[in-house]
Amino acid sequence: MAPCLGALERHVRSFGHRSVRQDSTAGQRLIGRAIRRRPSRSLLKGVPVCTAFRDDARTAGHLFPKVAPYHLETHQTQNGLAKLVVRVLKFLAENERLLVVAASTMIMSLSHTALRPVLPTFAKSFGVGAAAVGSTISVYAIARLMMNLPAGMLADRYGRKPLLVWGPLITALGMIGCGMSGTFGQLLAWRWVTGIGSALQMAGAQLFLTDISLSTNRARTLGTNQAASLMGGLVGPAVGGLLADAAGLRAPFTLTGCAALAAAVYGWVRLPETMGLRARAATDAAVAAAEPAASRASQAETLQAETSGAEEAAKEQPPDLAVSGQQITAVKVADAAVDSLKENSTYNPRRMRPKRRKERPSWLLLLQSRDFGAIALVNALMFATANGSRSVLMPLLATQSFAISNTVLGLLYALMAVIALVGIMPAAFVADKLGRKWTIVPSCFGLAGSLLLMAVTGRQELFIGAMMLYAVANSCIGATPAAFAADVMPQSVSGFGLGMFRCAGDIGLMVGPALLGWIADMTSVQTALQVNAVVLVAAVSYFGLAARETKHLRVQQHMQKRAAAAAAAT
Repeated sequence: MAPCLGALERHVRSFGHRSVRQDSTAGQRLIGRAIRRRPSRSLLKGVPVCTAFRDDARTAGHLFPKVAPYHLETHQTQNGLAKLVVRVLKFLAENERLLVVAASTMIMSLSHTALRPVLPTFAKSFGVGAAAVGSTISVYAIARLMMNLPAGMLADRYGRKPLLVWGPLITALGMIGCGMSGTFGQLLAWRWVTGIGSALQMAGAQLFLTDISLSTNRARTLGTNQAASLMGGLVGPAVGGLLADAAGLRAPFTLTGCAALAAAVYGWVRLPETMGLRARAATDAAVAAAEPAASRASQAETLQAETSGAEEAAKEQPPDLAVSGQQITAVKVADAAVDSLKENSTYNPRRMRPKRRKERPSWLLLLQSRDFGAIALVNALMFATANGSRSVLMPLLATQSFAISNTVLGLLYALMAVIALVGIMPAAFVADKLGRKWTIVPSCFGLAGSLLLMAVTGRQELFIGAMMLYAVANSCIGATPAAFAADVMPQSVSGFGLGMFRCAGDIGLMVGPALLGWIADMTSVQTALQVNAVVLVAAVSYFGLAARETKHLRVQQHMQKRAAAAAAAT
């Protein structure tokens, strides 16, 4: 189908501004040919896979369910940005399940970020110091770190949908509990509950999107979810600040709790269960491949019947045309040799059998994988850089060395967030088209270069330019590391694997800010930025050398399994 659709697209482009519907019967014949070549049965039994960009699925078209009519209303334009917007809108329109998860993620992100301008002041109202205020963030991060791996295992056992419902529900309970806290200890306890709910929701969302995507569009699928999270992060602080000024410090907690509760209800009503989706697809593909094997088996039975008839006829031949005496003698000698071997005391039939190699568990193979270890290291460094250099060192350097006011600094950070939101989907397209490593490695080098430029420059405009370069490089990375991790992990332990992947990020979240802050105290902020850049370059260099490209790895694995199933059926 894909070559026909490619021919259709080339045909449409040749007509300029006219659409296929407005053209002659040639375009209609191409459309009819494309529809007639569409697979007649759905392999996924009603649960839609992320079906965006059919032209990307030339090697995996058998995984897609019922394909929507491929309408092309292409207008002649030289504006590449307009074409990109059209493709993004088509991607979103064709993937309802993705939009449902993205909406839930945006609501959860809004709930968490709405507390940023309120939580420190609310914690200070209990009469505690700055260190205790910081512990409200630390206890949330520790709860997430401790729950990441159990959440993945729960998803592998009970499914994705329970996590997408119970995660927001527990978060809502924690948010409302924080707003009703009477002591600082109660606030910390409810923040712990909030972290548990966040870990459950994140695990369910990532696994759900991994189930409905392929390696050819996984970066775009996860990138859409991350873009939704960024949108919630842009709106949340403003909503929380306005509500706190209008109704008091406890009001944002109640509002965010209600929003998380709405996300739980929304997920329970709209989301299907996707656990085992790929396994069912592989089974159906194997059954489809076994159908011609069954016909070949019937032919083999017919041939065997004919052969047995020929053998019966051979028995009726004269003795000189049957088995020769030399052949009978050879058989008797072989039987005698076997009998003498059995009489020998050293004969052991079990030792004569080939030893079966014990298959190692999938989770052990995952932990021993260089690909997974390399991407987990990069993920930890990314979190350490984002929460250490971006959130701690950049503000210190901007206010102390370049005399940038808090208002201007806030506007710069808002601009960085907008750049991240705008650039995440184009970067996901590049990751799906060219490969994950082509996105991760250059983007990390760009991050390191921006950190070095901040450390060595003495001009304010260059420092601001370095901040924007950091935002562009960060948006280019996007959700590509998560897509790479999903590509290399076995499907049977995908929940465990994504839990380990998030644990690596949370370790970077916990260690990075404290370690970089300690280096800045011992030396200088510039030195801490340089150390971060050097370590990041070393990690991404190891990733580039040790890890494989996984653009079509999942599709190749599926094709190999399908061929093996067909061979076994034969």
